[in-house]
Amino acid sequence: MAKYRVAHLGQVSIMIETQVNLGGVQTGSPIFARMSRKPIKAVNESEAPGGREPEVVRLLGAALRGADGRRAGPPLSIDLEAGSAHVITAGPGAGKTTILETIALARPPYKGRLELFGRNVARVRPAARYALRRRIGMIFQDLRLIDALSARDNVALAARAAGRAPDDYDKPIAEVLAWVGLARRADDPASELDAEGRGRLAVARAVINRPDLLIADEPGGEAVLKLLSDLNRAGTTMLIATRDAELADQSGAEVTALVAFR
Repeated sequence: MAKYRVAHLGQVSIMIETQVNLGGVQTGSPIFARMSRKPIKAVNESEAPGGREPEVVRLLGAALRGADGRRAGPPLSIDLEAGSAHVITAGPGAGKTTILETIALARPPYKGRLELFGRNVARVRPAARYALRRRIGMIFQDLRLIDALSARDNVALAARAAGRAPDDYDKPIAEVLAWVGLARRADDPASELDAEGRGRLAVARAVINRPDLLIADEPGGEAVLKLLSDLNRAGTTMLIATRDAELADQSGAEVTALVAFR
């Protein structure tokens, strides 16, 4: 059973040390040798005291605004340790997607502090934020696949966006597609995949660059949840947002339950 913290007034501080338990683990793929977590080094002003490895994510009294400019929920504080998992659960309009987008550097908090991998994001030059963003893999609620491209090319786009050359990513793409169960569909357009296949492809694209943090917005389907569980057990830090209270309860992870803000 998951442990819940309810966030609806003031700040909620959470320290996570658990791993997500969303399904069986299959670690035979070579992808796992590459996904094993390396120590995360703090930089400059945010060096962790006593040589302790810094948190992957720290939100400190962060007040957030959505895409429409409206405030999304109360100030929130979260500490997400390396290799841990956390689930944010709420109904529509409570601000869980805004939290994920803020952590993924899609929008800054308008109040409070965000740290990623030991660095205070407000003190990081805009050009250097790209390096932080590359350490984050994202599975979007609407997946955002390019239907006209093959499964292989959808994954390759993420590798190329990270500045990798084909001779660096061709073999890893084949491995990750095999791991998610799409080796035989690698040349098929994304539009021809069923809902489960599209979810698997979104996972493959999110992990091709070996992120230290994987963010998943409303992941669905048993197969996808098993893949996420495998990744967390291999050392990838996991942050999941869902409106599925049963999934959150069964995850075994620490849970933040958001209440819709008025």
